[in-house]
Amino acid sequence: MSGEITGLVAGTMMLEMRMDILANNAANVNTVGFKEDRIFRLPESQKNVWENPDGSTLEGMSLNTISILPIGTYTNFDQGSLNLTGNDLDMGLEGEGFFSIQTEDGVQYTRKGNFTLNADGILTTQEGLPVLGKNGQIQIDGNQVTVAPDGAITVDGVTVATLAIVNFARKNQLMKTGDSLVKPVSPDVEEISGDSVSVRQGFIEASNVDAIKVMTEMVDALRGYESYQKVLLSMNEITTKTANEVGRLS
Repeated sequence: MSGEITGLVAGTMMLEMRMDILANNAANVNTVGFKEDRIFRLPESQKNVWENPDGSTLEGMSLNTISILPIGTYTNFDQGSLNLTGNDLDMGLEGEGFFSIQTEDGVQYTRKGNFTLNADGILTTQEGLPVLGKNGQIQIDGNQVTVAPDGAITVDGVTVATLAIVNFARKNQLMKTGDSLVKPVSPDVEEISGDSVSVRQGFIEASNVDAIKVMTEMVDALRGYESYQKVLLSMNEITTKTANEVGRLS
């Protein structure tokens, strides 16, 4: 009986976590550059060590010691659709790569390309973080801004900067930090060239969340969760009844 209850609790926990992940995806269906999260079961290794997608390890989580399966999430970095805005400072990336953004915690990366200018004419994110070129922050002082597919930015006919676009060999070693930003989980994560990506001026990349699919999955997860809850309640009633009747004289 205890093993069955443990398995039911594990299933309930997994469905609860799945609901949380799906709800967050649904909430960001219209967020520029957002990448959906997915849930998975952590596989058991031969040395009683569980491995995270980022390569880190969780000690002592072998099925030999606990029966509730550890679960984790990973980010799906598939391309979102590119939507035309006509705004000269909107930039969408076609292909694999990220814009480089200067933050208080160092350089981080994003696909969210609805940029703007601050009071000093520096190209920034909507949150006010500087967008980096290959030579640092990008100053735009002029009227006509043109962005080439290779990221070269021209202002009134003069090239002023080239966007610092990078890629990573193993994207599962990137972690979200908020506002569609990601960063490597450690300094050892290999950074590779983003030269193969194409910059589309006047476009923004939409969220890669499929609204219909995520709503369908939420309904499925909710039904599964309710089923587990009903079984747990039934087993609890049986256990309580058995405990109350043990030893009772007939």
